[in-house]
This record gives sequence, C-alpha cells and structure tokens, in this order.
Amino acid sequence: MQRTTAMLVAPRSALPRVRTPARALGVLAVAAAVAVLGVAASLGLAGPPPWRVSSFAFVLALVVLVAEFRPVTAKIRGRGEPLPVSWGFLVALVALGPVSLALLVRAVPSLVRALRRGAGPRAVVVAVGTSVVGVLVCALVLDALLGDLGAAGPVLRDPGQWPAVLAAGAAGLLAETGVRVLRRRVRGRLLPTGSASGVLLTLAVVASAPVVVVSAEGGALLLLLVCVPLAVMLVSAAVARRHERRARVDDLTGLPNRDALLGATARALRASPAEGPGPGLLVVDLDHFKDVNDTLGHPVGDALLWEVAERLVAQAPAGAVVARLGGDEFGLLVGDGRQAEELAHAVVAEMGRPLRVGDLQVLLPASVGVALAPEHGASAASLLKSADVALYQAKEVRGRACTYAGRRDVNSIERLRLLGDLGRAVERGELFVRYQPQVDPRTDVVVGAEALVRWRHPELGAVTPDRFIPLAEQSGLIAGVTAVVLDQALADVRRWRAAGFPTTVSVNVSARLLTDHDLPRLVAEGLQRHRVDPAALVLEVTETGIVSDPGRARAVVRRLRALGCGVAVDDYGTGHCSLTYLTDLEVDELKIDRSFVTGMTEDRARSVIVRSTVQMARELGLRVVAEGVADASTQRALAVLGCHVAQGEHVGAPVTAAAVLSRLRGQTRDPVVPAQGGPLALED
Repeated sequence: MQRTTAMLVAPRSALPRVRTPARALGVLAVAAAVAVLGVAASLGLAGPPPWRVSSFAFVLALVVLVAEFRPVTAKIRGRGEPLPVSWGFLVALVALGPVSLALLVRAVPSLVRALRRGAGPRAVVVAVGTSVVGVLVCALVLDALLGDLGAAGPVLRDPGQWPAVLAAGAAGLLAETGVRVLRRRVRGRLLPTGSASGVLLTLAVVASAPVVVVSAEGGALLLLLVCVPLAVMLVSAAVARRHERRARVDDLTGLPNRDALLGATARALRASPAEGPGPGLLVVDLDHFKDVNDTLGHPVGDALLWEVAERLVAQAPAGAVVARLGGDEFGLLVGDGRQAEELAHAVVAEMGRPLRVGDLQVLLPASVGVALAPEHGASAASLLKSADVALYQAKEVRGRACTYAGRRDVNSIERLRLLGDLGRAVERGELFVRYQPQVDPRTDVVVGAEALVRWRHPELGAVTPDRFIPLAEQSGLIAGVTAVVLDQALADVRRWRAAGFPTTVSVNVSARLLTDHDLPRLVAEGLQRHRVDPAALVLEVTETGIVSDPGRARAVVRRLRALGCGVAVDDYGTGHCSLTYLTDLEVDELKIDRSFVTGMTEDRARSVIVRSTVQMARELGLRVVAEGVADASTQRALAVLGCHVAQGEHVGAPVTAAAVLSRLRGQTRDPVVPAQGGPLALED
C-alpha cells in the first residue's frame, strides 16, 4: 500500500511556516555569506586538503557523518530539535585538522537534508551556512587561543590546553545555536534542548572534546573505545524513534493515528493565515461495519479497512493527511477548508461503490462530518469535536455528508451526552420495561402484551424512547438494550403463565440485530434461563431490517422460528417490504402501523388499506395485529374485519407487569358486540 505509506508524514502544507523578520533574514544572509567565505578560506589555510589527512582524522570524520545522518532529537514545543551528540568529535576534528574536512562533514549532511525536503536555492544556502557557522567560530577561537591551526593541528598532551578546546567548542555551539534561534524564533532557548537532561547532555558532549582529541592521538583502538558511548546513544535514539513512530501510526493500515492527526491539525491551524480560509477536518465513519465484521470475521474486516484506507488516500487532494482514528472511523485533514465539503461528498460517492475482498463484494456506505476552521474550532481538539457532532447529524440518515452547524450544537452535544450515559444505564439498571396490553378485539380479552423500554436518567429524569433508541441503534448499544428488555420480558411472562394465563409477550428487535447471527443463541439462552415456553415469545422485526439484508434476515428468522418463537413484521405498510419477503421469511404475524388504523372509520382510504391487509394476511395464514386503536368504534370495526389482535390507547396504556397480571385476573370474557351498521360504514 504505497500511497498509504506516503501519507505517514504530515505534508509541508500542514506544517507551520516560519515567518522570520527582515532583521533576522539579514543576519542569516550575512551568516551564510561568512560561512561560504570561510569554507573557501579554510581550504587554503587549514593545511592539506581533505583527501590528504591522517587515518585518525578520517575516523573522526566518519563518526561525525554517521551521527549527523542519524541525529538524536529532543522535543521543543512539539518540534524535534537535533542534539549535538557528535559535537565533541567535530571539535576534535577541528583541533587535529584540517578544518576543511570538519567543514565538509558538517555541510554535506545539511545539504542532503535540505535537498530531500525540496528546499529552494536560498533555503539550501541558509541551511548549509547555519550548519558550518559553529565550525568556523570554533576554528577561529582555537586559532586565537592556541595558534598554529593552519598546520597539522595542536598537540594537546598538555592538560593546560584543554580549557582552550572547551572554550572553542562552547563558542562554536553557542554561535550555531544563536543562528538557529533567529531562524526559528525560539526565544529564550540558547541550547537546542527541551529539558534539563538535554542541557546536561549538551554540556557532556562539549566537555568530551579534549578527551576525544587525546584519544585520537593515543591510537586507533583508544579512539574506537571512545566511540562506543556515541554508538550506544545513536542505537538507543533509533529505537526510540521507531517506538515513537509506532505510537503515532495505525498498525493495520499504516496511516497516522488520532494523536498524529491532532498534531497535524494543530500545525495546520498555526500555519493558516489570520484572514481567509483555514484547514478543514473530515471524520468518516463506515455504516454497518460491525455487522460485516461479525458475519464475515475480523480478517475480512481488516482487509476491508485496508481497502477503505487506500480509497481515502486516493480521494484526498495533494497535501492532505489521512488518518485512522480507530475502529471503522477515519479522519482527513485538508489545508484549505474550501476543499473540505467537496471532498466529503466525493468520499460518500466513492464509498457507495462495493468493496472487493477476494471473491466477495461488500457495500459499506460511509457518513462524513465536516468542520472548518476557524469558525467551527480554533484548536485541534475543538475542530475534531465539531466534526464528530456533524458526523452524528450525518448518521441520522446514513450515507451522507454533513457540515457542522452551530445552531444544532446544543441539541447534538446533549444527545452525545445521552449516548455516553446510555452505556452506563445498561450496566446500572436504569432501563426498565412497561407493557402495552394486546386484546382480542371481539372479546376484549388480553391475549398478550408488547414490552416497551423506558429510561429513568438519574439527572434528566424520564428519557423518552424516541430520544435514546436511535442513539442505541447508531452506536451499537442496541444489543445491550434489547438484552435488558428480553430478560425482563421473559421473567414477567413466566409469572403471568405460572398464574394460569397463556399470554404472549412481544419484544422489538432492531434492524441491526436482525442480521446478527448471535441473536438466536441469545434468545435460546434467555428462554432456557427463565424456563419459558418459546411459543410465549414474539419477536417483532421492522421492514427496514428485512429489506436491508434479506438473505441474512431470512437465516436469522428461520433459526428463531426453529426455537418455537413467533416472528412479527412491525409497522407493516410504512417501509418497502414486498410480499416476496413475507413468503420467504415465513413470519407468523403482521402488525398494521398506527398511521393506517387511527381514523380508519372516518377515512375511506385507510379503511380500504386495513381491510385488504387483514384479508391478505388471513389468506396467507398470518395473525394480524392492529396498532393505534384509539376508540371503541375502531376496535369494533377491526373485530368485524376479522383482525386477531388490537392494541393502542383505547385498549390500554403501557403499564407495569403487576398491572397486566391484575388485569388478567379481573378481565371479563363478555364479547364486544359490533355496532349496528358498522360493516356498512366500512364498505362505504
């Protein structure tokens, strides 16, 4: 996945631009000019050319080159600054001569790094000039204090000469650091280190210069022994860099992770102009990925995430950062927010095409939330939060892109809070069940009850189902909510039946669960745990759940009916369910939606729909339940049509399990006589 790997490092467009004042630019220009002149002068004044020096000098030069190409860095305000671990060897090379070789091994790595970054000619000159300033200052101080620098270099066997080497090393390092301070405007830091340990390390490498010089004059073996601590330091730094990189990279896709995206976003915000568009942040979430993962297995799920990552990288414009935030959630950062909304719609369209894994084709549509700086957030964390809120809005419909809107912020944050509290509510027992009675419309005898979940929030009080059920379905918490309802419903129906009443209890099954192959197992375990006859349980599924994946729904329904449970199609007539699905699913019951039942005695169109549905269901051998029975005339009309079960406001409001049992014990079996002329009114 080469394109993905190429996005591991934040592009230059996402990094802060250094705005150097005019005075600093002048200083840098002078420094670069002095450096170039110094290099030219040193080639003529500092003894033999680089290719005619002692073996010790070449060993020192090799050590410096290795350390310069593999620098040890420390963090300063989030930026990696190189630590001068090779400076002691560099000072020793200056002292032993020739200075031209020291300048060469200092300048070449800087030149290579600048060219790799794609720097322009002026930036290359500034980078190289900055790197050799310290060497020139060190050479000048040594020449002033010890003299004879133009020959083969001083012989430092006398410890009295060591302070001069220390002074020269410190002066050169301070000079180079001073130029870097002007260049990067890191005020108040005279050393390129970010902690007390970094300062101590800097002092240690400066103090090592005389030791390296004496060791070099003492023989190659002694010089190699001095190199051992430096080698250990470089290896440790390489291991630390690898661990740091792994901590900021997603192991599966190779993309940056959440922390890396937040860092890139912060840099992009700092680099954005004071006026004009800032960066844009997109959060992409795959719809129904959990269902695919559970059905096809995690290896297939991982392969799908890999392909999704490749598609997002291909869709992202030049300079964008693509990251995996975790699970099936990805993030995209674009430097110019004006591209964000167009990119979001392109991502939605791209994810509308099937993904291919081997011989499988899987459709995983995506929802996208968009946040734009600075109006939607001035920090990386606030921008990501706004994108998350927008994503929540997008997932209410699924498969679309939505840009953050401040007017929805209060409502969205409240719902996000409910989402967090809902997970704890399942564990703390804050959810409870109420039962809406179901009666035979001819006799008014209670034949069953529908279990309805309720939530008593410790701070907000009663939270209506229409507020938290969609949250549960979107987040995957619906499985836990359903488990609570199923367990309570089975416990209560067992008590009703033990009291001698052969009633049934209906439990709603989310569309997400209807395609979950673990659902039959959970139902079987609940029936066994409560010792309930499977015929006492009716599981209600929606048309949406049937249509979304008919093949898997058929398999799950078949296993549920094999247990002996009943299966009902809830809210029939409001979705897109066809008669083919009904016959293939072999369901037991149709529940006519309240939108058709309520007012059917006054609306001819509704009465025709209800009558034809009842007739069709009876012909198919299905039981018919009518929801939304609001008055006695509607119940009588349903009885005439031959509807098996009625429920609604007129039949009874949701009550406790104890109230249902009390009604069962006190109910009358007197039939409900249809009103005179009732059928004629329906026929008309």
